[in-house]
Amino acid sequence: MNTPPAASFKAFFSHQPQDDDGNKNTKAFTDALDDADEGRRIRNFTEDLNSIFFAADAEGKIQTLHSPKNLGGTRTRSTHKIVALVGMGARATAVQLDEKHAVKVVDLRCPNLNLIDVETTAAGIKA
Repeated sequence: MNTPPAASFKAFFSHQPQDDDGNKNTKAFTDALDDADEGRRIRNFTEDLNSIFFAADAEGKIQTLHSPKNLGGTRTRSTHKIVALVGMGARATAVQLDEKHAVKVVDLRCPNLNLIDVETTAAGIKA
């Protein structure tokens, strides 16, 4: 993937020509991850390498993860191993996600980009 340089994720995603398309299709993403079948949720979660999502780390800080991939779930590797990248460009680091939590169905309230840019912890965004 050839990613143009940007000072932050906010700057990168705020200037994408596809923003309007993404806003129009938010329901499709919600429906894909709300599937009752866990296998389909894993496939839906990992099939689009352009996906980004947010998660709190062990210290409660918000991390932006992207490019999820399932390295398992095949005949020879039946155990799912879901990985994603943290960071951008040459500094991107792969992390393994807990499969059960990665595709767990939850209700979320999504904060706007301005709040995400200012707050650094899950508690700060939740407030």
